[in-house]
Amino acid sequence: MAVRRSLLSLSTAVLTSALLLAPALSAEATAPTACKGSACTGKNPQREGCGTGAKVIDRVRPAGGGPEVQLRNSARCSAAWARIEKANSSWRFKIQIRGGASYTVNASPSYAAYTQMVGSSNAYRACVEIYDGRGGSWSCTGWH
Repeated sequence: MAVRRSLLSLSTAVLTSALLLAPALSAEATAPTACKGSACTGKNPQREGCGTGAKVIDRVRPAGGGPEVQLRNSARCSAAWARIEKANSSWRFKIQIRGGASYTVNASPSYAAYTQMVGSSNAYRACVEIYDGRGGSWSCTGWH
């Protein structure tokens, strides 16, 4: 009987330790994404759950200086988008699909802004408009 109690106590201690030491995953990290690949094109990366674990894969600053635009990619969603930190709302940036759509957004002085997503099976790049009063001139990352 004493041996059985000892084994039960030991088993309980091992199980409790394993549970306490196991890495906790956030609900966001384990939640399924709402879209994948081309199904993400035109959608909001935050609302779709694609921001978790996304990586900056390239960056661009406008010729002559200005805010940096990040090209971000989510392996989890197989999608990409462009993001800019807080900046004067006159700054425009975009993510562009080679031979296809582009999603252009103005920066915000209050918060980081981002474009809609594109499926990462497309060739895409991020661009920022050169703020020289004339408009239409863009600095871009390479194609990815």
